[in-house]
Amino acid sequence: VVGGGDGVGGISKIAKAIGDALATPNPDGGQMVVVCGKNAEAKQELEEHDWKGIPVHVEGFTDRMSDLMAASDCIVTKAGPGTVTEAAIRGLPVMLSSYLPGQERGNVDYVVKGGFGAFDRNPEAIAKTVKSWIEDDESRRRMSEIAKTKGNPQATFEIAKDILSMLPEMKSASESATSATLSSESNNSQQSAEMETASP
Repeated sequence: VVGGGDGVGGISKIAKAIGDALATPNPDGGQMVVVCGKNAEAKQELEEHDWKGIPVHVEGFTDRMSDLMAASDCIVTKAGPGTVTEAAIRGLPVMLSSYLPGQERGNVDYVVKGGFGAFDRNPEAIAKTVKSWIEDDESRRRMSEIAKTKGNPQATFEIAKDILSMLPEMKSASESATSATLSSESNNSQQSAEMETASP
């Protein structure tokens, strides 16, 4: 369960709802990790909470997200582009709990319409969905496979290659524009000189 670097999106209520939904005997040793980011208040609240039936590990701001995702079967998060992208690369079903209007709205559609996740703001509804995923290995496996097709771990390198491939064209275009400007300035200077010479 992730609330972004600032730990936003009602992470405490969501984590508690999921904990309650999964508070059953855990023969497979399932557990929940809650990453609160910089939200110290939420971190303290969840650390002091009396969790029943499921081991819960509460983290603050961490640089271990890649490791935590690698050990997870699904993720609950706001629709931040970085988290959604890395989750897709890891093949994680994504339960979206919130989004920033405008810049993150498209990420919701990408996940939901893409078939590897769901969106809901209600903590109890989120918990119900997550529980259904945990209990349905086949559904979770199917969403995981779809998620992997949506992720592109080479995207950074491809962007860099595209930029490099454009450099000669950009340089040529810049030189042409500079040449045209100089030519225009030269013509203007020549015309001014001719007018001064023609003046009585």
